[in-house]
Amino acid sequence: MDEHNAKKRLLNEADVLQLVKKLLLSWGFILRTTVCFMIFGVVMAVSMVKHYTAEIVVAPESANTSSFSGSLGSLASMVGFDIGGISGNSSDAIYPILYPDVIQSLPFLSSLFDVRVTSLDGSVDTTYYHYVERLRKISWVEYLKGTPKRAMKWLENKFSAPEKVTDPSHFDYYRLSKVQMARIESLSSSIAIFVDKKTNVVSLSFTERDPKIAAIMADTIMSRLQQCITEYRTKKALNDCAYIEKMCEDARLEYEDAQKRYANFVDRNRSLALERTAVERERLESEKDMKNMIYTSWAQQLLLAKAKVQENTPAFTTLKPVSIPVEPSSMRKLYVVLIYTIIGLGFSIMYVLSKGTVVTTFRKLFVSKKS
Repeated sequence: MDEHNAKKRLLNEADVLQLVKKLLLSWGFILRTTVCFMIFGVVMAVSMVKHYTAEIVVAPESANTSSFSGSLGSLASMVGFDIGGISGNSSDAIYPILYPDVIQSLPFLSSLFDVRVTSLDGSVDTTYYHYVERLRKISWVEYLKGTPKRAMKWLENKFSAPEKVTDPSHFDYYRLSKVQMARIESLSSSIAIFVDKKTNVVSLSFTERDPKIAAIMADTIMSRLQQCITEYRTKKALNDCAYIEKMCEDARLEYEDAQKRYANFVDRNRSLALERTAVERERLESEKDMKNMIYTSWAQQLLLAKAKVQENTPAFTTLKPVSIPVEPSSMRKLYVVLIYTIIGLGFSIMYVLSKGTVVTTFRKLFVSKKS
């Protein structure tokens, strides 16, 4: 048993020495291949365009507003009103977990192309669509990647009727052209949003080739998201408030009209002591008091409706404000060169070690076919 293990150990050592000898004999090929891969890595690193990522972190308020609703109910009960019809018990339908879906929707994305952006060096001051379409720098690698698409587009336009788009910068999400859809998909890939399910903290980042443009877009997207959520949550309350305000104004005008008619009647008939005069005066006074009661009722409901708008208005606390990134978020050029060098070294070693095995296998297959 010991002799068998010793022979096996000697055979393994001999195999290792044979592999090392094969590598040493092919050191020139390994060196040349590694250097070629390293040079290619340098070319790729030099042609890379830096990308910068700006991030903003926001904490929305909790959806539970029972304390404020309790205070509002107490205020309503003091003046003799039930706000069940105004406030209700409906919960918020757009939770923070749905914020990514809101941002990735076509109406939201298409509205971002009119954002005014400015580059860090001040050479760009235009809309984001014009920057993407005309001014954004691309590397030769990206240009080569886009060559097949451009060729297909040229052939498609050559043999078919071109799309009729009067203004490519005007986005109608009901009817988007292929170019506009491609721009929207590119914009969507630049946005990253993460929502912590436990704390509801929202982290939003935007990646772009200019650091200031990345910061502007990240801040604008978060601001428009907050505006969208605020409009959604306060829409019904604002509509109710506008309706109640109109009814309150109509009631005020009717009350003032009844008040004037009562005062005019009293002034005209001050010296008369007729029964019908007393009856008419009592009727006008009752009408005035009724109009006053209606106006007071609408005024109190208007006060509660305005309080409801304030209750439904969400608050967003900025935990990490957006700032212009200093360091690029893309891979460092040194790492790119190092990765290509390692790939070249590994490829050349594997090729040298497997070369003899592959040739032997082909010979065996060739001999077996002949026989």
